[in-house]
Formats: sequence, structure tokens, C-alpha cells
Amino acid sequence: MNRLPQHHGSQARIDFCKCSILVGRNVQRSNLFRKDVFLEVVVDIEAGALQTAKAIYAIRRRRDSAAGFRGLFGEPAWDILLELYIAQKSRTELQVSSVCIEAGVPSTTILRWIARLERDGLVYREADRGDARRRYVRLTSEGHALMVRLLGAIGPMG
Repeated sequence: MNRLPQHHGSQARIDFCKCSILVGRNVQRSNLFRKDVFLEVVVDIEAGALQTAKAIYAIRRRRDSAAGFRGLFGEPAWDILLELYIAQKSRTELQVSSVCIEAGVPSTTILRWIARLERDGLVYREADRGDARRRYVRLTSEGHALMVRLLGAIGPMG
């Protein structure tokens, strides 16, 4: 039976014949080969940013709940971008009508901010191919890059 090398401290010794790293969409893949052993390692290099986004979003919702006034602390663009980033990283689709429901912001305000973010090239809307009544909103690559940069500047929470 072949055994993988044990990890000691912060270093591990790996005696494999071939190692290649492919950098894809915010994920690094490493394929390690050894005669009859194949191991694929997938590392999400944005895992920290996702944790930060979720923490910020949760804190904002707790604050709103504690205040007892929905939508009192308005920052719709930030809430929209946070929610879309979390959805994208979680591989979830958000309908335009579902964005920021928890924030308690009126739908007219959300639609105005989505239009603004769309004009700025940070989000885009797309019709559902199966149901023309539904439209989804997603981050553009520029919107995604902005969120990674902002969440990185904020740093880890907790």
C-alpha cells in the first residue's frame, strides 16, 4: 500500500515524479503523480475573502435586527456587492427580486442601485432561459475583482 507523506509542522516532503500547477479562475490546481498514486489538490485562494464577506454580511444583518428598523443603516451598493460575491463563491444564482431582501431595502432602491452598478460595469443582469419572467444578477469580472480587493483590504474578521 502506498502512503502519502506525513505533514510535519509547516512543511511536508513529497517525492513525486511530476508536479504541475494550473491557475484557473481563482483556483489553483496541483496534480501530483507517483507511479500508481494520483492526487489532485484544489485550493480556493479566495477562501479568506469569502469568510470575510460572510462575516461582514452577518454583522450587518445582526446590527439591523438589533436596531429594530429595517433599512436604517443604508448602504445598498455594498449589501448588493457582498450578497452577489457570496452567491458567486457559493455557486448560487440570485434573482433580481431576491437581492437584499434581508437588508430591508425597498425594491425600488435595490433596482436603482443594480442599474447604477450595471452602468459602472460591476454587475450584469441576465434573463432566465427557461422562464422569461425571471432575471438573474451577477458580478462581472470587474465587480468580482473589486470585491476581492476590498475584502483583502479589510482583512480577516475574528
